[in-house]
Amino acid sequence: MSWISSVAVRKTVFAGLAAAFLAAIAGSAEAEPPLVGDMVKFVPSAGDRTAPDTPFISATGEPIKLDSYHGKTVLLNFWATWCAPCVKELPSLDRLSAELGAELGSDRFEVLLVSIDRGGARVFEPFLEKLGIRNLASAADQKAALLRAFKAPGLPTTFLIAPDGAIKGRLVGDAEWDSAAAKDLINYYASN
Repeated sequence: MSWISSVAVRKTVFAGLAAAFLAAIAGSAEAEPPLVGDMVKFVPSAGDRTAPDTPFISATGEPIKLDSYHGKTVLLNFWATWCAPCVKELPSLDRLSAELGAELGSDRFEVLLVSIDRGGARVFEPFLEKLGIRNLASAADQKAALLRAFKAPGLPTTFLIAPDGAIKGRLVGDAEWDSAAAKDLINYYASN
């Protein structure tokens, strides 16, 4: 083999290895959810823990369980009117519901607010109206039974639930939910 042909072989092998390495990096990047911006606070679940079946009161005042959302990706947000970080993030959750709900379809994605205010809807409904929340209604968990079943450490806590009911992760604290980073994270789980 001449010197020129051995250099050509080495370049070809090197190019093949480089392409394989870059493909592996790209593949591993897709294997992990995108965690940037406020989403760095998102903690993916270690296993496929199923959302609890603890009943709560729907926005229409009827008893309901999370299995009624089967088939949808659900962003479940526990909040209260007296919680300043909760109030801070409500407008971004409202915008997310309008934008991503329209993009993915209401049959595939839903933002579900669950208030733990002890006064229930008579407390939080006028509060949401005064805040200008137009795309969301809140469910009620007046005794915080659902909050405890999720083992949420505080407020606000938001859980991402897959269409099969598996809890994909949680974010404790407020976030800009209508940001590109949040939409990328939700789309990652909605498509996987």
